[in-house]
Amino acid sequence: MNLSYFPAGTLEGHAALRVLGPDNPGRLTVGRAGSATTLTATSSVATATANLPRFSGAARRLLVEGRRSNQIRNARGEGAVPGPYSSGGALPGFWGLNGVTPALLEILGTGEEDGLNYTDIRAAGSSTFALRFGAPTEAAAAAGQSIASAVHVRLLAGALSDAALLEVDFFANNATSINKIAIAPTGARLASQRFTNVYVFPSAVSIVSRLRFSGSYDVSLRIAAPTLEPDAAFPSSVILPPAGAPAVSAREADQPAWAPAGGFGAQGTLVVRAMLPQLAPFGASQGLWQIDDGTDQNRIALRNTSAGSAITGVVDLGGTNLATLSPGNMTPGVPFRAAFAWAPGDQALCLSGGEVQTAAAVLPTGLTRLLVGHASTQLNRAAFGEVELLDYRPTRLPNAMLQALSGAA
Repeated sequence: MNLSYFPAGTLEGHAALRVLGPDNPGRLTVGRAGSATTLTATSSVATATANLPRFSGAARRLLVEGRRSNQIRNARGEGAVPGPYSSGGALPGFWGLNGVTPALLEILGTGEEDGLNYTDIRAAGSSTFALRFGAPTEAAAAAGQSIASAVHVRLLAGALSDAALLEVDFFANNATSINKIAIAPTGARLASQRFTNVYVFPSAVSIVSRLRFSGSYDVSLRIAAPTLEPDAAFPSSVILPPAGAPAVSAREADQPAWAPAGGFGAQGTLVVRAMLPQLAPFGASQGLWQIDDGTDQNRIALRNTSAGSAITGVVDLGGTNLATLSPGNMTPGVPFRAAFAWAPGDQALCLSGGEVQTAAAVLPTGLTRLLVGHASTQLNRAAFGEVELLDYRPTRLPNAMLQALSGAA
């Protein structure tokens, strides 16, 4: 497919250079140290090896995330032995139990569904117990630290009624259940059922994430890919250790970038279509793109500003912010378009065909690189979302065209 030109870009003779398109990295070079997971077009979990782009889900947008780690060592659930827990059956390595073991606890088997390694269990009884995904001291939480856990669970047999309660929680200092959240898995495919728990710990504790049973129950469950991500306001894509080597693992930051020959001139227009699954957390913007000189001192950038849904364009010169344009807000999980145009003393930004916001800042010079899905060269202001397309024009388009391009489907 030729991605050089976008048909809408021929309006008034202003041709668009497609930098990125769905399922095609276009002109971007994507760097990432190590492998990472993504969703296939049929929403199964797949692995992208180092330096390969991750096009996610049916829409095939480019997934861009920052660095995260998973403190659950055996996130693949390896080492389980089928059979009754009381007579030969064994949970995956490092996993364990808290509370009173139910009258019947059986490891039914292991396998793979939707690209996820799973362990099937049956639990029947009326005791309160929890399946923990590591040692009681699997991870450490500092005071004020936000930690996100997640696990895939599918209901295979039985029913979760008012008499039974299934929850995800954190277990602190091998003694206390914290932040219990009720879940209700169904028989739907495993990859579609990921249950999450996020908590800011008020004091320093040792923790592990768990699946907690109480009430009266008789259920068979398929369990896969538990994750425990420190310094996280929300879970990211599944992070797994290498097969056969259970250990704390990490996913490094994606680094999609384009450095055109001769750099970027004194004027231009960049149109982006993207989707952010969540609001930006407090203290960390979610970057969509920035054109810079290799630093954060001199740049033109577009981001979802921290602690909310606002889409904001900025112009920074010598480390000083000279312009901030705020045309509106995105809705988490809903794709949107934004068109940002610039020239010396003349900048404009339009979101989803709305009112154009303008500024008259002095522009930085020597801009040589487009960094996609980030709002900092430190890679600590990542989108944690998906960028579908980027169209660049080396001219400052009129405001009416910015409205038309950002308002397109």
